[in-house]
Amino acid sequence: EVMRRIAHDLPPKDIVRRKSELGILRHQLGLKRPSMPVRRLLENLSESFGKLAPCVLMSPLSVAQYLPAGRAAFDVVIFDEASQITTWDAIGAIARGRQTIVVGDPKQLPPTNFFGRADDEDEELPEIERDMPSILDEVAASGVPERRLDWHYRSRDEALIAFSNRFYYGGRLVTFPAPTTGGEALQFHKIDGTYARGQGGRVNHAEAGAVADMVRHRLTNWLELPEADRLTLGVITFNAEQQSLILDHLDALRRKNGKLEWFFSDDREEPVIVKNLENIQGDERDVMLFSVTFGPDAAGKLTMNFGPLNNSGGERRLNVAVTRARRELHIYSSIRAEDIDLHRTRAEGVRDLKAFLDYAERGSIALPAREEGSLGPAESPFEEAVAVSLRAKGWDVSTQIGVSGFRIDLGIVHPDRAGSYLCGIECDGARYHSSATARDRDKVRQSVLEGLGWRILRIWSTDWFKSRHSVTERIDRQIQHLLDEVRKSSESPQPEAATPPPEPPVHSLVSLRAEQPAAGETNEPSESKRAATDANPSIATHTPPLPKVASRFAEASTSNLETPTSLSSSPAEGLPLDAERFYDNEYSPVLRDLIVRIVQAEGPITAHGLARRLAQEQGW
Repeated sequence: EVMRRIAHDLPPKDIVRRKSELGILRHQLGLKRPSMPVRRLLENLSESFGKLAPCVLMSPLSVAQYLPAGRAAFDVVIFDEASQITTWDAIGAIARGRQTIVVGDPKQLPPTNFFGRADDEDEELPEIERDMPSILDEVAASGVPERRLDWHYRSRDEALIAFSNRFYYGGRLVTFPAPTTGGEALQFHKIDGTYARGQGGRVNHAEAGAVADMVRHRLTNWLELPEADRLTLGVITFNAEQQSLILDHLDALRRKNGKLEWFFSDDREEPVIVKNLENIQGDERDVMLFSVTFGPDAAGKLTMNFGPLNNSGGERRLNVAVTRARRELHIYSSIRAEDIDLHRTRAEGVRDLKAFLDYAERGSIALPAREEGSLGPAESPFEEAVAVSLRAKGWDVSTQIGVSGFRIDLGIVHPDRAGSYLCGIECDGARYHSSATARDRDKVRQSVLEGLGWRILRIWSTDWFKSRHSVTERIDRQIQHLLDEVRKSSESPQPEAATPPPEPPVHSLVSLRAEQPAAGETNEPSESKRAATDANPSIATHTPPLPKVASRFAEASTSNLETPTSLSSSPAEGLPLDAERFYDNEYSPVLRDLIVRIVQAEGPITAHGLARRLAQEQGW
């Protein structure tokens, strides 16, 4: 379908007329030195340009330079990172489209004339030369319809986004809790450094050295890992001088150990970067090191001048800097929060820096809205009853794990590792029913949690109210099975002590239901829908006898609840598949065996999903 839509019925280039649009293009392509400027060539391709290039990626400057004005060349013009595009740069691109979509974060960097210059302490620089209005600000103030994107995916630990969520996004972002409780994602490193001021200064040698040592330590350890398992790393500084100093340290490090060049190679998708506040937006890495740079001078005096943070919009720069990490953020600072005197400055950016340093050092207790850390009371008597029953089985149960609008109802603390959770348990309580769509409620949320390393079990309230004891026993067996599985994996040979521990295994969702409720259906599963996977005999006896094939589905799904199956091998392995015989009666036993194998390996699975997998295995 995609190929059909983009064909556009363009004629072969060898039959087009010389004076036609495509004939002119063919002639110019055949010249060693084209005689026609690109802009004029595009003017002559008024009808064919949209067919030849239906989607074009250009900067506003390129649009003005190459695309002729006066006609709408595109159906849709999309601006990405619009907070950094000035209004006057955007107007030309808007005029060349019939519809415009402006995408950006108003809490991130505005357009600026800094461009990395070392004038962050020049108080004489006019405000107009620092930050400028963006097209995002203009359309937001003009009443253009808005859509807000609230789900946050980058950070693999809520601690990395919790500060910005609280201070800049009003707690609106939906984030996902990590399956660990140790707080390793955000770490504060107090450095006894001094800030050199004046000409040739504006650097902190102690912080630069500490950052370089951490980079050396991490990269050396990662060399022992397979290339696919090596993380990515970046460094953020407050100004261009500190950036240059750290780059000098890393250059010396690369000269001493040539093996580290692999991490800096431009051929890599995400090489090691060292950037300052003005040019870090748009970048992200697994591990980020943030050098605060500013501190007391040689005389022990600390001024309240923190460069760009003192200016209007300084808080935006801080927000960008502290949200670049996916896994870990390390703060290297020569000052603590109590060293910043807000009576000496009214800058919003400095106020937020003080709050962030406090959060980085003390953790979640520093956020006013999180008096109980990342845990809260159970949302309903149903969840509380489940927690009590599991505690009676000897499990350590935490309730309401998370810091944003989305929380995991119950978490089972790993008995061997107090700093991590063995699994999470979701109940169809208030949070479940308040989700706007079935997709948010079931599919997307589960996949994100599993991607973070969570193992998720689910308890339906209807099952619980009908047979509390059997559901408790079933969940207890599943938790014990997961514990045995994790213990077996931990007994396998581990990497050398110098290497970071491997990521926790991601298990397929262990669910107590056969299908996800479709949009528009009730949140409560019907008896017929749950009969195929319900292991409770007192409920299953109320359903009519299942046909032979359906019975095999039930056996496969029920067994999958107890023993998650490895997905490393293909379900079709060893089966004599032949797509040409698909409709032959003699081929039915092969299809039945394939169906059972798919359900055993990937169930619970919807009927539509099963049909799709069956077709894929046939090569369709």
